[in-house]
Amino acid sequence: MGAVQSVECERARVWVSLGLDSELSDVEGALLRAHVGRCAVCADFARDVGGLTQEIRTAWPQRPAVMRVSSHRRRVATRRLQLGAAAAAVVAIAAGFGSLAGSLTSPSAPPSHAGAGRSVAL
Repeated sequence: MGAVQSVECERARVWVSLGLDSELSDVEGALLRAHVGRCAVCADFARDVGGLTQEIRTAWPQRPAVMRVSSHRRRVATRRLQLGAAAAAVVAIAAGFGSLAGSLTSPSAPPSHAGAGRSVAL
């Protein structure tokens, strides 16, 4: 963790950034030069940021590398999704048939014992 900066150092770092973009007023430029003259940490920051900015601005633009996505991976992912959907459909159909079969069959009545123990004369 870095050291806590003073308000003057924080302001100087903002001015360094503004100066790199030519957005620093004459007064701010004078105050920045005075601060950097007495603060070695901010002087190092201004030098480092200035050097890095110069390197970035003068670097030759490069095309980004083209990333190719394997079509095999997409096919595998699609196939898994299709299989999952098919499995869910099979479960839903089976549940539907099960409930349909249950509603079509009548429950079997228990055997009647009403005449048990009586003898019938003919």
